[in-house]
Amino acid sequence: MSTVTASQAPSLSGWRTYLRNLWRWREFGWFLAMGNLTARNASTSLGFFWWVLNPLIMAAVYFLVFGVIFEGRRGDADFVAWLLAGVFVFNYTATAMTSGANSILANRRLLVNIRFPRLVLPISAIIETGIGFGLSMVVYYVIVWPANGILPGVTIIWLPFAIALHTLFNLGLAGWTARLAIPFRDINNLIPHLNRLWLYLSPIIWPLSFLDDHGELIGQLARLNPMFGILSFYRLALMGRELDVFAFVVALGWVLLIGGGGIVSFVRHEGNMVRHL
Repeated sequence: MSTVTASQAPSLSGWRTYLRNLWRWREFGWFLAMGNLTARNASTSLGFFWWVLNPLIMAAVYFLVFGVIFEGRRGDADFVAWLLAGVFVFNYTATAMTSGANSILANRRLLVNIRFPRLVLPISAIIETGIGFGLSMVVYYVIVWPANGILPGVTIIWLPFAIALHTLFNLGLAGWTARLAIPFRDINNLIPHLNRLWLYLSPIIWPLSFLDDHGELIGQLARLNPMFGILSFYRLALMGRELDVFAFVVALGWVLLIGGGGIVSFVRHEGNMVRHL
């Protein structure tokens, strides 16, 4: 099946054609994601449960460091629920970045032998990681109900919107890393370190109150983190917390810049990918 890429026809009609072709290949993207998901977990005893167990182990470590050693839990009675939300949400983004880069390099033969909208590959990576994230949202209440007595309330209606916004952001990041993975093959080794630095420097697993002694400007800069605004939307949905409107508006801008920009950049350059593989 031949396709017309947006890079070949950058006009509005070119994008319409591209999106129609993308829709035609939707089943291919779905089966690719399911195949990768099955293969990835086939060789382990716990299989798919590792998608939830990995962030849970991370959360246990961060609870020890930020909750016990730095006494972060004393300022928040629902610290376990607050921390788990941050770890699960950030893990979805971190995994999407890594999977996006792998989606191109791991499918070289497909790119060389079959002509299709290349955006299918980052989308399949997001589907794969998104399924694991969806399971973590169920496990979230299994843990926080006995720990903090938190159950889904009326604010849970905002959860689909939070996931949609977050997924668009992640797809853009996956598009950026997928595009960069071709000229910079070592990006897979760099991404985990960048994610770890991003997490530790962000008010995601530690509260903003940690910055009270560093001046108001530092606190405002911390709220510019796109994940902090997205996470405030999740905490509204999951915990009934107040939404940080400023951080959320900033996050929307990041979603357009990183999410939308990553998708557009990937599509416009996908026609040149094969020659560099």
